Amino acid sequence: MLDDEEDAAGLTRRLVPEAAGARIIWDFDGVVGHTEPLHEASYQELASRRGYVFDDGFFDDLVGHTEQWIWERVIGQGFPAAVAEIPALHRERGDVVAHIALGSLEPSWLAADLMPALAPVASRQIVVSNGDPDLIAALLANWSLESFVEVARRTPGRDKEALFRAHCVAPAVVLEDSDAYLRLGKELGAFTVGVRHSHNPRAALDADLVTHL
Repeated sequence: MLDDEEDAAGLTRRLVPEAAGARIIWDFDGVVGHTEPLHEASYQELASRRGYVFDDGFFDDLVGHTEQWIWERVIGQGFPAAVAEIPALHRERGDVVAHIALGSLEPSWLAADLMPALAPVASRQIVVSNGDPDLIAALLANWSLESFVEVARRTPGRDKEALFRAHCVAPAVVLEDSDAYLRLGKELGAFTVGVRHSHNPRAALDADLVTHL
């Protein structure tokens, strides 16, 4: 595990040999941007508008899942909405997230430092995420990172796992905060980097390398 004192230059030196000629697969939430607190706040905002209060720590078990899955889960646990309302909830929450993110979100040090540093040696850098690709593209442009990385886009009926499998072709380096996708990256022959942050303290992060936001 990298300790808190290891700087971006040191991490870059460790990753360059693995990145040479490889695809770099970036997760967005919790890796490119520390968005998990923002997403948690957006669900709480929609709950507040409806007079509903989530239990403490409710978001811990939701991190890394699709929005459809999350809404089905919280509705099943008592959130005052019907499953048929999920598309409307998705749009409402998207507006909240976009407003906060475009106004205040900054890139993680991982993205700000590593994307430009790895660009000369990597074959491609790709964001593969459950998030809104248009919002992700807009944020990357705001951060002047769009020239280093492309945003993979899901077609209808295609989830992140399918997208991940399509793009994670060895040689590859995967930067993820999710145990499930770190495991999948290893299965597909990738060098894996686990990212620890405030919203995944219970994750095992069984990866070739682990770092912190």
